Amino acid sequence: MRLFGKKKDPKMNQEQVLKSMEGLRKTIDDIGKRSQVLQNKAQNEMKDALQRKKQGDKNGALICLKRRKLYETEIGKLEGARMNLEQQLFAIEGASMNKNIFDSLKTGNNVLKQVHGDMKIEDVDKLKDEMEEQQEMLNELNEAISQPIGMMSNVDDDELMNELDELEAKEYETGMLDLDAPVVNRNAPVKVAEPVQKKVENDLDDLYNDLQM
Repeated sequence: MRLFGKKKDPKMNQEQVLKSMEGLRKTIDDIGKRSQVLQNKAQNEMKDALQRKKQGDKNGALICLKRRKLYETEIGKLEGARMNLEQQLFAIEGASMNKNIFDSLKTGNNVLKQVHGDMKIEDVDKLKDEMEEQQEMLNELNEAISQPIGMMSNVDDDELMNELDELEAKEYETGMLDLDAPVVNRNAPVKVAEPVQKKVENDLDDLYNDLQM
């Protein structure tokens, strides 16, 4: 005798649940078959009752009607039992589906815990700061590498332009640079002297006349 609480029923595994639902479906199917047999018998008893009445066998007709009534009563009981079993089966199927959903959610949650097990928000922030530091260092290195080295690092563009202006002024003073001289276009076509051009044309005409003879 248990003094404290009630003994809990052992938990059923998924295989046992499926087997239980299969048993309920078979019972429901058997009830349907039994109900169909009784309905056929009830119809036959009704036909016999009508036949006996036509023959004047009143007692025989009453007996057929009584048997028909028994069959109909049994059919009603079977239909009620089948309805209860169908409701129970529906409830078990719903509970089984809920259990599967719960197990899936639980499994997914455990996976997330394992994935995030080694991750902390502090570690993420630290990693982000380190990445930003590395990027800043990379930018500084790129800038340092692109700077000129040696003598070119001390050259000032403004100083070079000033030296060029001074050199130009000195050459102008000494006559080395004629700023008013026309600029020669080296890409312009060369113009052949007119007498030479005329002679070439005459030679071509003579050659053409000789070929025509």
